[in-house]
Amino acid sequence: MCAGTFLNTRSWDSALLAAGTTLSAMKHILEGLCKTAYALVRPPGHHAQPFQADGYCFLNNTGLAVQFSLDSGFEKVAVIDIDVHYGNGTAEGFYRSDRVLTISLHMNHGSWGPSHPQSGAVDEIGEGEGFGYNLNVPLPNGTGDRGYEYAMTELVVPAVQKFEPDMMVLVVGQDSSAVSFFAYYLINIFIWEHVPDRLIELRTILQLRN
Repeated sequence: MCAGTFLNTRSWDSALLAAGTTLSAMKHILEGLCKTAYALVRPPGHHAQPFQADGYCFLNNTGLAVQFSLDSGFEKVAVIDIDVHYGNGTAEGFYRSDRVLTISLHMNHGSWGPSHPQSGAVDEIGEGEGFGYNLNVPLPNGTGDRGYEYAMTELVVPAVQKFEPDMMVLVVGQDSSAVSFFAYYLINIFIWEHVPDRLIELRTILQLRN
């Protein structure tokens, strides 16, 4: 377990509930019951690495949902992580895969130490078959709404369009908004009205192509 990540007698039960809820949401999509599902869960999961808990995350809910979709016949999955911190665990889990495009928009915080070696820098782009399938978008403090929307429109959307995934998984950590303790971006909370619109438009384009 990564230093600074604590476990108490109820943590594991909570982690299982969060992971199960996320898998249930994905199952609804896979069974054709809906086109979009939202899993509102704590604890989070995107820092949990394949072989250790990290950043208050014990199970990588995102990674489990992505693997579930791949095992169910989907060929390519795109992950878009908009949490203020780098989704290092999810990236590490698929770092050598060309079937998963992992994208993370995060503050430029760098590595957290030996147990968290991933820095979230732009040069972490995957390895082996996964080379070129990890896109990091580290953003400076004070980026603001216009800078964030620019990054989404000019970097994220084109990358996903080029990848042409069968499934998109969005990691919605809302700690990048101005009302968060981690409000380094100075992003207005109302921007979350526009981010889903961009992704819905993107999904529509991909559906028309396929």
